[in-house]
Amino acid sequence: MNNIELAKNVWESLKGSTAKAKKFADLVAVSFSLLSEENEDIFVVVRDGQLMVEPYHYDDNNCEVEASADIIAKMFTGELAFDKALSDGSVQIKSGDPAKLKALECLVPSKKSAAKKAPAAKSAKAAEKPAAKAAEKPAAKVADKPAEKAAVKAETKPEVKAEEKKAAPAAKKSGKKK
Repeated sequence: MNNIELAKNVWESLKGSTAKAKKFADLVAVSFSLLSEENEDIFVVVRDGQLMVEPYHYDDNNCEVEASADIIAKMFTGELAFDKALSDGSVQIKSGDPAKLKALECLVPSKKSAAKKAPAAKSAKAAEKPAAKAAEKPAAKVADKPAEKAAVKAETKPEVKAEEKKAAPAAKKSGKKK
């Protein structure tokens, strides 16, 4: 995989995280040098709330990393944790702050969210079943419960307030006599 293909793959993985990128307060610029014969680079930058992934070297980076294209792709698809990649040596920090690399991990989609999307894409029959079950439930029971709770709250609150009011003047009178 070359740097252009890798940049496209990383962007496809991260493009759903542009809202998360807007929450970044600091510049995070990580340049990835690919372990290949061509010595190609890509970079991932979050600057002023904008997420960018490009297939070339970024000079003003916070961190420069060296790894194979496959490892980088696995990191940004969520198949490989950033810490694990650093600890097992499959990713090498050439210069800069490793925390900037780790900061990008929050943009990576989790595997759990991908698993949740798959069942939603099932047939239309599966989508109809929950709607049919909801229609079968009697609406009166659902409507009665909040009304009953409100009635119980209304009945108990005035009694408590009346007791508090009776106790408060007695305390004031006893304080004045002493």
